[in-house]
Amino acid sequence: MSQLKAVQDKLLTNVSNKIVPMGYVSEMVLPRLSVVNSTGKIGNYGNGHLRIESTIMGGKGKAPRVDVTTRSSNGYDITRHGLESVLTPDDFANTDQPFDARQDETTALTTMLWLAREQGLATALTATATITQNVTLSGTSQFSDFANSDPLGRFLTARKTIRDATGLPPNGVVMDWEVAEQLRYHPGILEALGFKDNRAGQLSDQDLANAMKIDRLLIGKAVKNSAVEGQTDSITAVWGKDIVFFHSPSTPSKMQVSLGYNVEYAGRAPRKVFRAPVTNPPESESIIVVDDYQQLLTNTGAAYLIKDAIA
Repeated sequence: MSQLKAVQDKLLTNVSNKIVPMGYVSEMVLPRLSVVNSTGKIGNYGNGHLRIESTIMGGKGKAPRVDVTTRSSNGYDITRHGLESVLTPDDFANTDQPFDARQDETTALTTMLWLAREQGLATALTATATITQNVTLSGTSQFSDFANSDPLGRFLTARKTIRDATGLPPNGVVMDWEVAEQLRYHPGILEALGFKDNRAGQLSDQDLANAMKIDRLLIGKAVKNSAVEGQTDSITAVWGKDIVFFHSPSTPSKMQVSLGYNVEYAGRAPRKVFRAPVTNPPESESIIVVDDYQQLLTNTGAAYLIKDAIA
């Protein structure tokens, strides 16, 4: 496609950055790490400082000498993500108030970019090859089997596993809306919270967080159309039927435990919108939305995956 130089449209960039699609949680799982360069390293420290050593000096004895610091690093590499759409003269002519051709197209492209970002993190965190601390449920062990399943026992295992791996328990959980809806009716959770059956279906998000003993419960509501273009729509949940326990801080700092980071450029808008004239079709216009980031997992020991939590 032949086109002139694309120029950033600050008004449309502002429109794009105001858009927060409902039910998207990927940017809340990992803290935002601002960097200057597109590539670099993130330092990691080992657990040598957690060893129990003899500290007795006694009289004029010397302090025992120990080797406590183990350093390593994770490399990051910010990737540019983008989508483009073309507006023809007919698009402008046939778009009446309250619609706006440029803003509507910007909104659609931004939502698609955000959906890809949501799906990218969900795919990584619900893959047993990535999150190797995991269990896959089936049959009567799935939490949709109210009579036989043991969600509280599974939650305890998840918390203990992460603590054993990192020294800290998880502080967050992410799951799909459908999974949360099933848990709101589970008699084991109701009884543990002291509600028996009189609150079935009415448990709040905070009630579920209390049952899981975590600070943050993120319920993803994002859906995707998995059908090939031209075929009947097939709407499915981005986060599937899994539950992910994790530990991540609200803000990044040195010497901390974190599942990972949203690595983005410091001082830049999260997304940018560019416009450029297009010669084919004649008198048309290209709208391009770009987003620069990397969803970097630095410590998968800070996560535990319950695969196929419900049927």
